[in-house]
Amino acid sequence: MCFSANMSFGLGIVGLAASSVTFLDKTESFWVRVARSYAIFHFSLMEFIQFFAYPVADQCGYGTNYILSELSTYHICLQALAIMPALATYSTDKTALKRATKIGVTLSMLFLLCSFLPKDMQLLDINPNFIGNMVSCLYMGIYHIGYSISSAYGLFVTHGSLFALALSGFLWQNNRKMSSYHLFMAIMTLFVPQWLLGVSTGEAAAIYCFYSIPITGSFMPYFKRFFSAQDYESEGDLSVNG
Repeated sequence: MCFSANMSFGLGIVGLAASSVTFLDKTESFWVRVARSYAIFHFSLMEFIQFFAYPVADQCGYGTNYILSELSTYHICLQALAIMPALATYSTDKTALKRATKIGVTLSMLFLLCSFLPKDMQLLDINPNFIGNMVSCLYMGIYHIGYSISSAYGLFVTHGSLFALALSGFLWQNNRKMSSYHLFMAIMTLFVPQWLLGVSTGEAAAIYCFYSIPITGSFMPYFKRFFSAQDYESEGDLSVNG
């Protein structure tokens, strides 16, 4: 399957609509709605970045490609803040949203700090093939736009972001359904394309962002009966009311 700018634009529009619907869910508290809708909105923005990136793909280091690459860097740095609170809202732990937000803010601020440090500062002198000592660029991969992100401590940023997206939901009580779904989708979009299709890590990361709209669509109100720890009909709304 070959992706395109129009597909990214279309998913971006769908994401904005899904974010709006989620925020307007009056059965949830304000901060729960903010957390869930912001997660969808955050990844919608990346689709618009990818839409503008297709015409300038591979023009690394200057012009529009450079600007979009920098925006992609900041977007990736803020993913922990975008996704961790939303995942926590499905826990029966009433403090999960607040604690997840604190962890997400801390991780995202550290990732942002790394993006401003000299890029030759790498853990154990290991230079990952996605985030690390490289020129920031949006390049054309085999099937999709790919990322090359300049940052210090690339291993920390890469695996910290993966933890936030795929594993952080398991930190919270009775949150297995939503956490398992996001872990499964992360494996299917981040790792399976590399294993089966031979794409680079940077291209797989961009493919994850493409599918992040249906992934974060799980935060929409239509699906909370399935992903919540208890049945809404019998137990009522048990979402975090942080």
